[in-house]
Amino acid sequence: MKHPSAKRLRSVMIILFWLVLWQAAAWMIHNNILLVGPAEVLLALASLFWEGSFWLSLAASFTKISLGFLGAFFLGILVGAAAFVFPFLQDVLQPVIAFLKSVPVASFVILALIWAGSENLSVLIAFLVVFPILYVNTIAGLSSTDQKLLEMAQVFSITGWRKIRCLYWPALLPYLTSACRTALGMSWKSGVAAEVIGVPDNTIGEGLYMSKIYLDTPGLFAWTLVIILVSGLFEHLFLFLLSQTRKGGLLVWSSILPPSPESFSSPGLVIQNLNKSYGQLKVLKNLSLTLLPGKPQCIMAPSGYGKTTLFRILLGLESADSGEVFFQETKKSPVPVAAVFQEDRLCQNFSPIDNIRLAVPSLSRAQAARELQRILPAECLNRPVSTLSGGMKRRTAIARALLTPSPILIMDEPFTGLDEETKDQVILYILEKSQKRLLILSTHEEEDAQKLGGQILHLEQN
Repeated sequence: MKHPSAKRLRSVMIILFWLVLWQAAAWMIHNNILLVGPAEVLLALASLFWEGSFWLSLAASFTKISLGFLGAFFLGILVGAAAFVFPFLQDVLQPVIAFLKSVPVASFVILALIWAGSENLSVLIAFLVVFPILYVNTIAGLSSTDQKLLEMAQVFSITGWRKIRCLYWPALLPYLTSACRTALGMSWKSGVAAEVIGVPDNTIGEGLYMSKIYLDTPGLFAWTLVIILVSGLFEHLFLFLLSQTRKGGLLVWSSILPPSPESFSSPGLVIQNLNKSYGQLKVLKNLSLTLLPGKPQCIMAPSGYGKTTLFRILLGLESADSGEVFFQETKKSPVPVAAVFQEDRLCQNFSPIDNIRLAVPSLSRAQAARELQRILPAECLNRPVSTLSGGMKRRTAIARALLTPSPILIMDEPFTGLDEETKDQVILYILEKSQKRLLILSTHEEEDAQKLGGQILHLEQN
């Protein structure tokens, strides 16, 4: 691996090589109308800096092209998100997007001159060029959101801003970043090209056009260099600001007080004649169980016997083909349920504290930290989950379920990845936090059920 200073030196040497080659070509051609060297360009650029009209032109073009880009950026995200939510809108807009992507910029410029005149030409052209790029990438980014995290959000009732900030935005951001790398350059190229054709007063395009009229090749190269520098700086600044949205913790505001232990009290859960098939494969057949609070209900069966399918039905993530699930005394379907999935299903860029508060916004950071310190080292509580070990992630997922105010807790093989000492510590925490609640879990180890003091229920093969 090359040292960063060596890489920088190599880049500088490459640039110097091309500058020398450029200067040599200018000397060989020896015609300032056809080609000028870098020295003449720098002199022309220096002379521009002393002209007040130069700065006026630079400010005007920068403002207009930036407005076109920013308008397309925000509207592309907004319309793309709407099309993602309402597929019919995506179908309606498809011909328009295809038209915008395929029509040459020159055609747009001529039409825009008729519609909007030359003054606002670069705003409109930059917008029309950038909008399809942002629109398409917004739909692609939102479609890439992890479905398992969306299921987690459904179970823990994560909606609104929290869902957008923590699930959709991290999935969308790489697509937006990639789109902006292309769109930022395209906005400047198309915007300046529009100015060259429309020649609005006091713009970069006017400067380029006048250089062409007077065969001022050094001035033409100087204006081109200005475009490259300004567009490059704008691109780096915008992408830097965009990257900062990935950082920062979860922001939640809640006036809800943490629930009292009495609110967890749960009646028994009755499962009657539950059936579920996937094609010809019968996973659950006439399953009937009565699950009572007071002691953990430990469901044991080999893999493939329907434990996870049963849990997904109880969580409302799948529907049974037939049968009923209801509370023993009320005959109502179960409502809030917290879960530990087979996978951890955590937001990887967020800390354990923020993952807890995402599901339980009523907890303060201090409250979440106190709870997590009982099963996690204090030094890892504010680190991104992506940097934690598998066992630490698992404990975070367990704490999230236990701290969620729900009468029913479902844990699908919760002790995966935990060593014996850590497992014993977590079991004590589970027993404390699941009092008066119906705890249903699956495990392959009968010893785990015994440590929990649970009732063992065996699922029979269908």
